[in-house]
Amino acid sequence: MSVQRRTVSRRDFLRLVAAAGGVAALAACAAPAPPSAGTAGAGEAPTAEPVELRVSILQGAPVEPVNEFLRDATTAKHSEVTTKFEFISGDLAELVYAQAAAGTLADVFFSADLFAVPFAKNDVSLDLKAMAESDPDVDLDDVFPAMLGLGTVDNEIHFLPSGLDVVTMYYNKTLFEQAGAALPTDTWTWDDLITNCKLITEMEQDENGNPKYWGLSNATWSWWATIYPWVVGYGGLILADDKSTWSDPKTVEGLQAYADLWSKHNVAQPLGLDVGGDSFQLGRAAIYTHIQALRTPIRTNVADKFEWDVQLMPLMPDGKHRTGMGTWGMSAYSKSKHPELAYEYVKNIITPDVQTKMTKAEIIVPLLRSIAEKGDWMQGLTTPPQNFMAFVNGADDAILPVMDHPADCGSFYVGVVNQAYSAALEAVIRGTKGAAEAFTEADTTIQNCLDENS
Repeated sequence: MSVQRRTVSRRDFLRLVAAAGGVAALAACAAPAPPSAGTAGAGEAPTAEPVELRVSILQGAPVEPVNEFLRDATTAKHSEVTTKFEFISGDLAELVYAQAAAGTLADVFFSADLFAVPFAKNDVSLDLKAMAESDPDVDLDDVFPAMLGLGTVDNEIHFLPSGLDVVTMYYNKTLFEQAGAALPTDTWTWDDLITNCKLITEMEQDENGNPKYWGLSNATWSWWATIYPWVVGYGGLILADDKSTWSDPKTVEGLQAYADLWSKHNVAQPLGLDVGGDSFQLGRAAIYTHIQALRTPIRTNVADKFEWDVQLMPLMPDGKHRTGMGTWGMSAYSKSKHPELAYEYVKNIITPDVQTKMTKAEIIVPLLRSIAEKGDWMQGLTTPPQNFMAFVNGADDAILPVMDHPADCGSFYVGVVNQAYSAALEAVIRGTKGAAEAFTEADTTIQNCLDENS
């Protein structure tokens, strides 16, 4: 599929990305050319004059402590640089776009996977690829492709990621054992999960005859990183040759199998059922799927209520541990007065020294293969979990979101695409429509938008 690079209006941009501003709670200007021969290159101080580098970030962990590492690494190499942190409040997307339009955006700013496309296509973020490829301090080939891909748009790199945030399966060991179920292994299929989770849902019922415990939490039921792996794992696709293909037979098969966790097998927590908090952390659901960043809050909130660990996502029919991912990182402003120094600051997030420091501080799982695959990084980390390598071993089967829809049609995250697939999936899960019917309707909605914006 060919993709035409274009900008969208301020109103359309805000309409598409404002809904994603919750990340801030965690979460037509030309880009400067990369350094040419004879000028200061990556890894060299471009000027000896004092420079204040403005950095726009979220306050508190994990973003602020990571940026303290980046600040220290930058000033250690560039003594002429002082760093000024500017803390983001309110809607992140609207703030970034408004400041970019006014030419007042900080040299470096917080970003995340859901912002990569709109910030790139509106020329808010600077393409870092050329500088990174020529930088002896940086080895892009050492970064797990799934992570680097989250910030890559039209073969340009628009933010560098912080850590290896592959969606992984958290499981309640105590609940599995109480039900007499086998514990998850790295060879489990989804059929294995269903078989063992049925033992959990059948273990005890409430006064209305409904399960008191479920196999799977509903917390991430509509997240692209949970859903799209079922499409890929069954050999389907959602976009081909400028055509929406959510009704592709293999796509429908995968999505129906996903919905069957609720509608047929009854192993997943019903949609909309409020149990007073996260069902996994309350001990009511045996499995919760999310990225490694949740290990610390889960450890804190669960305390000694039950034993838990992590495991790879179950195998799909294609024989892969298909899973998604999501991460945050740092971008450089395309109109920064100090583009090379902005890059110097951002690039530190994927250097071995800073990756090691973030890992030891238990902020990330390292995204450099040279660190992650050795296993030494796990020494001294707080447990649980015990199986830290599950956060690493799922990376090669992790998949990237489709980012080729026109900006006006949205994406997995927001807009027409998000609304259409979410509504279709909910109808299938609730049993009001079959997958073929629901996703044919979704195709029609999305295709109409594609035709209007082709």
